[in-house]
Amino acid sequence: MPCSRFHVDAMTARLICTGRGAGTQYGLANAAMDPETVYTVPTGAAIVLCGKRRSPKAKVDLVHRSPPIQGTGQTRMVLVLDPIADLDEGV
Repeated sequence: MPCSRFHVDAMTARLICTGRGAGTQYGLANAAMDPETVYTVPTGAAIVLCGKRRSPKAKVDLVHRSPPIQGTGQTRMVLVLDPIADLDEGV
């Protein structure tokens, strides 16, 4: 299910690659979790994002979202890879 709000995943890390359509959007979070500058991963390129379950010493400021395409007629095909250890723990 796509998430149109900027967020950090509840994983240690996640790889996202959009094979068709608009790529994942990302940026550095501010206090409201909305980045001032939004970047888009090119279609066909992968991005690896750190998540909330990363080491407590690691600061995670990079947020991401699915691009807002609802109602535009656009479609996306997205590959997401999560660490097996995170999935085993029911995250």
